[in-house]
Amino acid sequence: MFHFCIADTEHDWRKGSEQYNFIEKCLASADRQKQPWLIFAAHRPLGYTSNEYYAQEGSFEEPMGRENLQRLWQRYKVDIAFYGHVHSYERSCPIYKNKCVNSETSHYSGIVNGTIHVVAGGGGSHLSAFSPVNTIWSLFKDYDFGFVKLTAFNHSSLLFEYKKSSDGKVYDSFTISRDYRDVLACVRDGCEPTK
Repeated sequence: MFHFCIADTEHDWRKGSEQYNFIEKCLASADRQKQPWLIFAAHRPLGYTSNEYYAQEGSFEEPMGRENLQRLWQRYKVDIAFYGHVHSYERSCPIYKNKCVNSETSHYSGIVNGTIHVVAGGGGSHLSAFSPVNTIWSLFKDYDFGFVKLTAFNHSSLLFEYKKSSDGKVYDSFTISRDYRDVLACVRDGCEPTK
């Protein structure tokens, strides 16, 4: 039910690089009828994080991360992007080019018009502090150890859960419901231009 595309954040991911081409090939190879849920993952945050260090850098991401990859995430309609490196938990709204593209916070349905970015790095080591800057795209933050669980019930229903390691209870969750036609629908920068 899932198609995962994993990037190596220790090598060049900019447009034109070997890895960029690999990422695009991986995303393009997803057969959404058979694997309806498309997941991008990388060690360092290539998308959105409110981590103190990245905020001080003025980027909220690894340098040139989303600048080079957002168009791919949008074109291939990536559902969720996961990152580690930052030792805490944070979830964004469905987002494209620094803007929330859906006002929902716990149930998403219909057209895939943005990617939800999740930092799930609370699996060990020391915890990473958040910046005092409150970004409009950050929906949930937790300064604790935890993990994420994805459950695909079928081709049109997904449950995401964030659980704390200390008690295994769910502290953040959301669902996605949609049909295959919603994956095929055109969104801004998500379909080839037509004449």
